[in-house]
Amino acid sequence: MENEMSTNNFAKAILKLLKRLNKVNLDEALHRGCKPFYVENKQVGLIRPDFLTHLKHYTEELQIVEEDSYANKNGNKPGVHLSSKYHSYKEKTEAMNRLLENLREKDVILALRGWRNENYKVAQMYTEKALLEVERSCCGLFGFIQYGVHVNGFTKDDNGEIKIWIGKRSKTKQTFPDMYDNMCAGGLAADLGVLECVKKECKEEASVSDEVLEGLKFVGNVSYFYEDERGLFPECQFIYDLQVPIDFTPVNADGEVADFHLYSVDEVKQLIIGDNFKPNCAAICLEFLIRHGFINPDTDPYVSYYVEQLHAPLQSYYAGK
Repeated sequence: MENEMSTNNFAKAILKLLKRLNKVNLDEALHRGCKPFYVENKQVGLIRPDFLTHLKHYTEELQIVEEDSYANKNGNKPGVHLSSKYHSYKEKTEAMNRLLENLREKDVILALRGWRNENYKVAQMYTEKALLEVERSCCGLFGFIQYGVHVNGFTKDDNGEIKIWIGKRSKTKQTFPDMYDNMCAGGLAADLGVLECVKKECKEEASVSDEVLEGLKFVGNVSYFYEDERGLFPECQFIYDLQVPIDFTPVNADGEVADFHLYSVDEVKQLIIGDNFKPNCAAICLEFLIRHGFINPDTDPYVSYYVEQLHAPLQSYYAGK
């Protein structure tokens, strides 16, 4: 009976986590006034009404198309469009950057106070050639799909038991400070390939050697549509497993991680249902535990629902419209 109660409590906490991560339903978002954002008449984003009010004055860079407008009748879908007068990748990027820099100077947008000086590519589908690139901190404002990399660093003790390295984010991090995290993780910048980004993050965040990095294994993706006070966050994370030697200890080299701890599977289960784990990183730990069989249908009847909720069809949301 005690084990059953423990399982039920764990399941309730995981369901709460997944509901928090998958806050956005596209149809519901449109119903509450969010507007699709288009480049070349392709939907690449979604803008909340609170941010849209700040964009209405940027008539040089943007065009707002209403349902029954002349522009709509001539083939432009209702929503917000980057002006069609910008043709090249460079022109589109510069137009967006002008707009964002101006908004940043006004200091009226919370998200832009976290300016990173790092650009992300913008495309409807990951497989498509990017249409432009934008400052990372604005992506949630426009609801652009963001991509990142996460590494499950783990080892096996002398008894063959898996233990997992968990990082604690620096107290000075711009987002989710002082919270638990995966061993290594980072956003996919415009100038990096996925594997290149993974290796970079592993070296910067945990001082992983080239020799150990040879063990990196791509194991899949986790995707979700998150929302908070900074905006809308459709995100897709490329997930890697990395088994490190038993005598390996991660050492942070970029100041973004305060410290690391090696936890048992049961300890990680408790951490990810607590309030001090970065939500998407907790979800990636959950996916690891399911994939390695620590959570399975015989011990948790919700496991198929967990898996479903870890794979939001983000690109289909936009490309299908």
